[in-house]
Amino acid sequence: MRIKDLMSTPVVVVPPITPVRDVARHMDYSGVGCVVVSEGRGVAGVVTDRDLALRVLAQGGDGDTPVGRVMSESPVVVRPEDEVEVAFDVFRHHAFRRLPVADEAGVVGMLTIDDLLLQMHQLTADLLTPVVKEISEPQRQSD
Repeated sequence: MRIKDLMSTPVVVVPPITPVRDVARHMDYSGVGCVVVSEGRGVAGVVTDRDLALRVLAQGGDGDTPVGRVMSESPVVVRPEDEVEVAFDVFRHHAFRRLPVADEAGVVGMLTIDDLLLQMHQLTADLLTPVVKEISEPQRQSD
């Protein structure tokens, strides 16, 4: 299975000069906890709701602070055509829960640990459905 089959779209993308107040509003409006920071096609960084709380509010910053000053720079990025095992490896080796997905045209999606967990749950349910059906239905007696 490929990352493009599990990633979420669309992704909120903002330039680094965007005030964090506006980033928080984008997050609220879009129902997301992570925004990609980009200039052009590349991914300059990501900022999460946690980053806003710890790097802005807890430090006495204000809403006019440009997001480029508080983002996590040079994030790990995966490609839509990568196999999901690539994402599992990234998540195993890093302490984050979201991965921007980008191709040569730019950001195309976001993959989260939750996306992978939901897929694993669905696969498990698909495997167990015939077993549960076999167990729960009365067996026919052969004559």
